[in-house]
Amino acid sequence: MIDNNSVRINTKSLQINLKSTFRHAGSTRKFGESVWAMAERNGITGFGEGCPRVYSAGDDLESSVSWTEDLFTCGKTSFRSFEEVKDWGQQNSSLIDFYPSAWCAVEMALIDLFSKEQNICAETLLGIKNINRSGKYTAVLGDDKKWKFTTLTDQYLVKGFTDFKVKINESQEKNLQKLEILKDLSEQHGITDIRIRLDANNLWADRAAEAITHLDRFKNLVFAVEEPVGAGDVDGINAIIENTGLSVILDESLCFLDDISKYKKFPGKYIANIKISRVGGLLRALEMVDELKKQGWPIIVGCHVGETSLLSRAALIIGPTVDDNLIAREGAFGDHLVEWEPVKPGLKFGRAGFMNLNDTYYYKTVEGLNIVPVKNWNRGFGIDCRMPITQINGNCRIAVLKMDDLYDIHYRVWGPEEGDDVIFILHGGMSHSLWQTPLAEKIRDINPNLTVVASDRRGCGLNDKRGDLGSVKLVVNDVVAHINYLKKSFKRIHLAGWCQGCQFTSIAAEKVKDKISTLLMLTPGLFWNDRFRSVITVSENSLLSIVKKFKLKPDRDNAWVPIPMEPEDFTLDKTWLDFIESDRLKTTKITLKTMHIMDEIQELSWVSILACNHPMLAILATQDRIVDNYKVRQFLGDKFLEEDNENEIMEISSAHAIQFGNQEIVAQKIVSFIKKINSLHKVTQAG
Repeated sequence: MIDNNSVRINTKSLQINLKSTFRHAGSTRKFGESVWAMAERNGITGFGEGCPRVYSAGDDLESSVSWTEDLFTCGKTSFRSFEEVKDWGQQNSSLIDFYPSAWCAVEMALIDLFSKEQNICAETLLGIKNINRSGKYTAVLGDDKKWKFTTLTDQYLVKGFTDFKVKINESQEKNLQKLEILKDLSEQHGITDIRIRLDANNLWADRAAEAITHLDRFKNLVFAVEEPVGAGDVDGINAIIENTGLSVILDESLCFLDDISKYKKFPGKYIANIKISRVGGLLRALEMVDELKKQGWPIIVGCHVGETSLLSRAALIIGPTVDDNLIAREGAFGDHLVEWEPVKPGLKFGRAGFMNLNDTYYYKTVEGLNIVPVKNWNRGFGIDCRMPITQINGNCRIAVLKMDDLYDIHYRVWGPEEGDDVIFILHGGMSHSLWQTPLAEKIRDINPNLTVVASDRRGCGLNDKRGDLGSVKLVVNDVVAHINYLKKSFKRIHLAGWCQGCQFTSIAAEKVKDKISTLLMLTPGLFWNDRFRSVITVSENSLLSIVKKFKLKPDRDNAWVPIPMEPEDFTLDKTWLDFIESDRLKTTKITLKTMHIMDEIQELSWVSILACNHPMLAILATQDRIVDNYKVRQFLGDKFLEEDNENEIMEISSAHAIQFGNQEIVAQKIVSFIKKINSLHKVTQAG
């Protein structure tokens, strides 16, 4: 029997690309990994996050998500009140020790939900009275090459940072060079009161003597070193304190409350780095802070690389409880570091590392400046979250068609392998065949007799050599070959293009002539609007200037030229933005050769489309940020003027990616157009 008072819990893995690779002795990270949890009851939702790290607390993402699904999602364990959450956490402490980050995500989601139900903030639910949602954050410098380290240091100093955490490696010379760069640049920026700590990330596990020799050179340059030896190596940690005089910051060495008792020899020389996710949630973190304060330990409120604004918000709860013991904060990187996050508002530090939610908070997005009033934080965590669509499986088959040069073209098929009608869709410049899934499935819902095929262009999607179109001849011949292949199994081919795909459909249609029955132009990327054209021009000119200035010799087959597009260029629907952001098959870089091939294809399409005599449907999007609809209408206008013309042109209220959110309108129009053309041609043939 279903208990309507119980909370439903859902979890999933969340992987978010970082804007740059982050390196330290324990790991090289290109994306963040989180357990993302949602708790729901009576239409109200709460969200939580945990960051499993094998090298930190021993838990990994896959097993953490499996644990939450097995225990909470399937209903083995359910909660009706916050008291039940606290009781379960205490009774299952040893189990949480194995999955601290997973429990953190679930616990946070429940805290968010229960406080929202009571219309109170998360702090009030937790019984925290001294609420202060502000703090100053530390600049974190990874173990990077000299040029990158220098560039990032400059960026921090321009923003006025004075507190620095520097990741180190085994080269004493290189580590000293980092500090010299930091000191020199600080003086150049007029900042003289910098404070530095090192992070070794367990670099000298079982080698305390080597650590002492290495760190002795730094004792007058920094005030502390984090995790120099193996996690929990009490003797090694104490030896470093005795021989270098440096304080040691405990991170992985301080996962559980009982760990505190191991470190009694040097009170005042230990510093705790408390990460909510690593210690197993807010309740455990608060309990640990209370005990550390009794021992008189300095405390850092830490973070994991790649965590979202949700954990940054939760960490603000801990700060005020630390009181005078707080010596630093880490986190609040927001979109300084991550490419996207399924939250609103995004939280990130500003000038001098400060973030202040006690006053009106504001942040910039591609949509402009967003203002967040103080009252926003008075209900739950105050963060609007969602369960993102990060992948589409699609009810389709993936097949391969081998070209004459033995190159494999992957394509997706929705529907029968043969029949009367097939819609063959070509994708845009950044996307691939999977993006057509919503439209393909809707077309099939309306008319199950229609088959939809979408191929990955050469150098795109599942195909080899991502970002390299090969040549003008090859990339066009791929489309022609696929049309010839489909013609063996279907009576009529309806050639469709979306965005840049319309350029290829135009050229191919002229070559295959009567082998296709209609031409379907979806937000036809024949002409870019002024905004997008200027972005392309600036990007191309900048890149060519860099090549010339630094006398670079880029490999013609190496994809390194970035495609200057934002997910918001396609849609403003948050759910589909999540899909685009997390899509690892999308093309983000192309070769210099491909850049020129694209320009040539566009110009060839202008000639071909004017020569096209196939029945044509064109669908334009009124909020298109990429295509110049006016020029498309002006250029193709004559094709839609005659009264007895079969061609149709229409506009719908949509962003550029009309298959994301507007797929039903588009599918209905495509199906009805094909039906009309088929009917007219049957009448003509009968006559």
